[in-house]
Amino acid sequence: MTKVLGVIPTRLGSTRIPEKILHNIHGKTLIEWTYKRSKQARLLDDLVVATDSDRIAEVVKSFGAEAIMTSVKHQTGTDRAYEAAKKYKKFSPDVVAVIWGDEPLYPASIIDACIKKLLSDRELVAVAAADNITDPAMLGTDSVVKVVTDKDDRAIYISRALIPHWYKGDAPKYYHIIGAMVMRMDFLKKYVSMKQTPLEQIEGVEQLRIIENGYKLGIIKSNSGNLGVNTPIELQEVKRIIGNKLKHK
Repeated sequence: MTKVLGVIPTRLGSTRIPEKILHNIHGKTLIEWTYKRSKQARLLDDLVVATDSDRIAEVVKSFGAEAIMTSVKHQTGTDRAYEAAKKYKKFSPDVVAVIWGDEPLYPASIIDACIKKLLSDRELVAVAAADNITDPAMLGTDSVVKVVTDKDDRAIYISRALIPHWYKGDAPKYYHIIGAMVMRMDFLKKYVSMKQTPLEQIEGVEQLRIIENGYKLGIIKSNSGNLGVNTPIELQEVKRIIGNKLKHK
């Protein structure tokens, strides 16, 4: 059977929100909220946190999760996830689900949907999650990474700019990349050996390395109303959303 390892790559440094991954949100750190939501994915055989920070590792262990220490030199979370997957001891993963640590809101079923799509289509080397943008304020925000796909929901391009451009016809649906990308382990090994590509460096979007090298990246589209924690304003909104959910439990 295919074995799937979930990896949440994290680091302490953050330019817009200092040490945001350890920020307290209604009694739990941001990383704990993300871990516990991701743990609900049914197709993950295990879930670990990959980090270069002893402080993060201590917090992760305090809520009962496994932390794998990784190098401080990684340029992307995907690189960090690959090191953790290599070090993981319980089984040899066939698929690695790289899960962003600062997006605690979208349902774990989206992680499962990415895994299912990857396993059902041998032409795909990876599958990423995307969410419908319904808030007009997000359209012009460069922290919100937009994606356009072909008719089979394979990524054509990913950008911090607003794509597609609405020139004529019906208003398009806009989608943005959210925090899960599932990759075959053999491709993940190849991915981290590739040099960063020109568009990847220009846009600051690591998924472009897949597209620029001619590989097929599947996209799972959803309408979950996801919001990541990239700015202080987004942090306050995530706090509000989680607070409301706790009130109505």
